[in-house]
Amino acid sequence: MKIKKSVYNVVQNRLERIFSDFDNVYVSFSGGKDSGVLLNLCIDYIRQHKLKRKLGVFHMDYEVQYNETIRYVDRTLADNADLLEVYRVCIPFKVSTCTSMYQRFWRPWDDNLRELWVRDMPQTCYRKEDFDFYTEQMWDYDFQVGFAEWYHRKKNARRTCCLIGIRTQESYHRWQAIHRDRNYHSYKHLKWTRKVTRNIFNAYPIYDWLTTDVWTANGKFQWDYNHLYDLYYQAGVPLERQRVA
Repeated sequence: MKIKKSVYNVVQNRLERIFSDFDNVYVSFSGGKDSGVLLNLCIDYIRQHKLKRKLGVFHMDYEVQYNETIRYVDRTLADNADLLEVYRVCIPFKVSTCTSMYQRFWRPWDDNLRELWVRDMPQTCYRKEDFDFYTEQMWDYDFQVGFAEWYHRKKNARRTCCLIGIRTQESYHRWQAIHRDRNYHSYKHLKWTRKVTRNIFNAYPIYDWLTTDVWTANGKFQWDYNHLYDLYYQAGVPLERQRVA
């Protein structure tokens, strides 16, 4: 009888494939529960297998974030400084807003509105001057693609993989991102990958995890996490509705 593997064992196989096939790997880390557990999975994998490599971390700092999110990001990056190559970006790209009737977007870290910044810019961050591809017309999601290409060139990489912690349970849109028929845009027909540009791919190793899997892993392996979720829990917010963004 075939024994069904746990989602943890399955993701170990996916990470083995990623770290074997890609010479350049980084995690898109927001500070939420999904990207947090994905980052911890990668850190543990590299340490346990004694890989002689660094792991890139791409964090888009949106300026206006929960204090618990900032604390969690700071802790995680500091506690694993020996292993991580951090790109914490503070960029005034366009960000969609639903809090205004008069404008479609706002800009974090807008130099023209410095007196309105909610906090000081982190000292060890990358600014717009560090990226030759940045333009004022760029949206945050456009910047993600531009960063992937920039990082690929910077590392002189043969093949680059960006790991993204999305799960299909979260929304139908995310389910479509994985399951729609786009295998010709995937890496070697692995449905949990998507081609970005030539030799650059996104990968979604925990796409089939449930919310309970995330919290089981955090408890079982004693991983640090964003304690904003504790406040949500105390306020009676259901697990599936606890969102950091």
